[in-house]
Amino acid sequence: MRLEPYEPHLALLTALAVGILIGLEREQAQSKDKEKTAGGTFAGIRTYPIFALTGALAMILEAASIWLPLIALAGVITLVAIHYAHDVKSDRQHGVTTEASVIATYLLGALAASRGVVEPMATRLLLVGALGVVLTFLLSSKDWLHGIAGRVSRDDFYSTVKFLIAAVIILPLLPNEELGPMKAINPFTVGLMVVMISGLSFIGYVAMRLLGKGRGVLVSAGVGGLVSSTAVTISFAGRTKEDPSMAPAAAGAIAIASTIMLVRVGVLVALINPSLLSKLLIPLGAAAVGAILGGVLMYRRSEETKVQEVGVKNPFELGTAIRFGIVFAIILFAIKAAKDYFGDAGLYLAAALGGTTDVDAVTLSTAKHATAGEIASVVAIMIATVSNTIVKSSLALGIGGARLGKRAFVIGGLIVAGAVAGSLSLFAF
Repeated sequence: MRLEPYEPHLALLTALAVGILIGLEREQAQSKDKEKTAGGTFAGIRTYPIFALTGALAMILEAASIWLPLIALAGVITLVAIHYAHDVKSDRQHGVTTEASVIATYLLGALAASRGVVEPMATRLLLVGALGVVLTFLLSSKDWLHGIAGRVSRDDFYSTVKFLIAAVIILPLLPNEELGPMKAINPFTVGLMVVMISGLSFIGYVAMRLLGKGRGVLVSAGVGGLVSSTAVTISFAGRTKEDPSMAPAAAGAIAIASTIMLVRVGVLVALINPSLLSKLLIPLGAAAVGAILGGVLMYRRSEETKVQEVGVKNPFELGTAIRFGIVFAIILFAIKAAKDYFGDAGLYLAAALGGTTDVDAVTLSTAKHATAGEIASVVAIMIATVSNTIVKSSLALGIGGARLGKRAFVIGGLIVAGAVAGSLSLFAF
């Protein structure tokens, strides 16, 4: 394998740059350590670049001896082990982060000068640089990462791991073919939709966990809408029941969550059937304008700007994922059967019924069966959205009382008006 022009020089420079970056971070971190001994630290701004260059030089000299990189690595590990043993003997309390980062720096230097592992050279050097930046970020973000870990409950962690087992291990094993009555259900597609919708919900859930309680009405509603606009409605309706003065702020929160829901519908369609999105944008945008207008009219900042965390569960909880998968499969079959036997009227009825429980499942099912630019599918998605909006407005009235219910129905009415006007415009042009 021929050397590219200046390949050794670029490899050594990349290794040097990565070593300096990591060494600078370690030097600053250790200089702030109040328990730092008078004898100094094991590795800093000078030592890390040396280890990185050692790894690169060992790989360049591999042609002279195939054992040289391994011998050099063994030497680095020995130095690290001696230092760690000395600290343990001296009763100095610390982890192994610095020692591990030294070994990683040597390996990054070795990767920069390796040949035949990652090619071409530009890709390899970019990978080394990217890994060096990631390592530096991990080293410099100790307090931040520990803070995140402290906010994650054990139940959240186990739920996430269980879901990932289903997504990474079970999903690839599902049959990727049409099965069941009318060949309407593809097990792999159902599993993939579960993973996608739960992943989108998880973004909002993580945001809520990181923001914590009491971050304000609009922020709570915005991130909560990524998880479930229905959950946001129920949560704020409950607050309004306890404190009726919260009604204007709660109405604004419902409007924000509903707007996020409409954006979410657009994202799902874009992922499943991008050709359908061009037709959907007009009615979806009109409905979003109605939600925003309703929020502006109904929202008024109350004196109490702090609110409790929206009551949503981890969307990576396995039971929740399985239930969504079952609902999605049922609606998938219902929409296909209704469309085949009853035409557009059957599709609209199935969408209206499905939208009362889960607009995401209807959106995914309809988008999957839709042909490019099919207006009937666009109308079906908007019917599901309207149905879901009516259910949420009714929940706001039933739980939060008349003060919130009137505002919620004004917001819902504007959403419905926008959805209807936008859908009718598709038939006009």
